Amino acid sequence: MNREENCCVTKLDPRLRGDDKKTGGDDKEKGENAKKGLTQKDTSILIGNALDHYDSAIYGFLAPLLAPIFFPNYEPIVQLILAYSVLGTSLVTRPLGSFIFGMIARHYGPVSGMAYSLIGVALSTVCIGFLPSYGEMGWIAPFSLILIRMVKGVFAAGESTIAKLYIMENKSSPHALKASYLYHSSSMFGTILASAAVTLVLASNHDAWRLCFWVGGSTGLVGYILRRYSYSPAEAKAFDSYQLSSFVSLWSNRANVLRVAMATGFGHITATIPFVFMNSFVPLITTISLETMMLLNTVLLVFDMVLIPLLGRVTLKYEGVKVMVVSSLILAVSIVPLFVYLPGASLEYVAFVRVWIVFWGVVFLCPMNFWFKGLFPSSERYFLVGMGGALGATTIGRLTTPVSLWLWYASGLSFMPAVYVGILTFATGCIIYTANPKLFHVKQLKPQTTGA
Repeated sequence: MNREENCCVTKLDPRLRGDDKKTGGDDKEKGENAKKGLTQKDTSILIGNALDHYDSAIYGFLAPLLAPIFFPNYEPIVQLILAYSVLGTSLVTRPLGSFIFGMIARHYGPVSGMAYSLIGVALSTVCIGFLPSYGEMGWIAPFSLILIRMVKGVFAAGESTIAKLYIMENKSSPHALKASYLYHSSSMFGTILASAAVTLVLASNHDAWRLCFWVGGSTGLVGYILRRYSYSPAEAKAFDSYQLSSFVSLWSNRANVLRVAMATGFGHITATIPFVFMNSFVPLITTISLETMMLLNTVLLVFDMVLIPLLGRVTLKYEGVKVMVVSSLILAVSIVPLFVYLPGASLEYVAFVRVWIVFWGVVFLCPMNFWFKGLFPSSERYFLVGMGGALGATTIGRLTTPVSLWLWYASGLSFMPAVYVGILTFATGCIIYTANPKLFHVKQLKPQTTGA
């Protein structure tokens, strides 16, 4: 949703405006915040979010190194599938974490929820760096890895539940949309740091992988301090929907929750396929090494981060729903032909495929969080977006890499992962389209009549 779309929705349905009606001092405070744009609070959210995404990305980038360490008794491709499948534990932990940290935000304020979430992610990241290998402890090593990843998933859900909507609170439509794409930019910055760290490890000493987790975990303390600022007790009211009885609203709002889940899953896919899956997949079907792929990975991530604010400004001129539908359908139609020519491809072609996926993913993401904001009543927005996002991130996003690798392993066809992704992206475009199909109808202009 963009600036023009928000104006249209405001006229049709006041509930979708995203600006809660308040009276008295709250109106005055809200008006002042809307004029300020980004505040010190927002800056701390962006920095903390970057640190959180460093911790989240580091495992995915290091998985090719971790696979033989924790799953040595399998052939290499199965090792990779098992290593990435560990991310599937978030199927349970993300929804659970969304609810737990929503309750914390309700009782102690959103700042406390985000701060505790970040420190939990940091501590669990440090613990992974201290895990023994399978050769040292046998089955206890992979079991411990799975257990710590589950704990980390609970804490990480607090970030995705609270921060991406909280940064848009009490802002006018242009400032809220700007905050949305800057939030995505900060996510990408943290991922760039993780990619750069892994690139250095691959170029120097593979045994230094533990340092990546230790460094990432230590940044959690910095993020925790940044987020301990004062806030108004009224801000916690946005989380009143976090109570056991609120689960009834999941069913009554199931269509929009599904839209949030599919859109979130699509966002994860357009990051996971070019930046995680292809790092492991391309060296298996071409002569390009993992080290080269990671170096290219870091360069493309920088390109992605620069692209987000640039495209974010462009999307202000168009209907957000149209932007999301068109970008998802273009990717759905084009990704299979691109993967057909991937075996034995040159580095230039691989780079083009990654850039193509990244570009349309960024186009889709720019208005996404702002669109989420208008799907639900403000009193239930955090709960429903949090649960929908957790559902999409786990069932689609986190499982994309292991499922894609398994499809290639089982079929022997390099384009089978693209078929899987194409089906999901096409479904995403269709379900978003059903949110407001009238936006895609060509309006017939009626001739103006003048009075006699």
